[in-house]
Amino acid sequence: MTSEVMAGITGAGHHPDMPKLALPLVAFLAFTTYTATVVVEHGISAVVPVASAGGWSTQIFIDLVVAMVGFLVLAAPDARRRAITLWPYGIAIAAAGSVGMLAYFVRRALGSPPAGHDA
Repeated sequence: MTSEVMAGITGAGHHPDMPKLALPLVAFLAFTTYTATVVVEHGISAVVPVASAGGWSTQIFIDLVVAMVGFLVLAAPDARRRAITLWPYGIAIAAAGSVGMLAYFVRRALGSPPAGHDA
């Protein structure tokens, strides 16, 4: 009987990779919400004077760019193995920084698409 109950709990409607999906999904949703709030409150153009202010502001901006480029370089072979098209995430990273990277992690946690398809 216990196995029947467990089969019902893990059956229909439950993604088999839910534990692997939970962390990237929560991080993606939380950071995307925070980013959207900052953009609404301060505007997208507010990033330019902050990034070019010099000192730590510029260092952090350059560090983010280096980290995102490094991510794309490392993600390329992973994306090929998993049949994930990487360029949309590259555009998302260029437009929204680590939100694009977190979106890739969510897509990756969902697993491989059916043969002949890509998400």
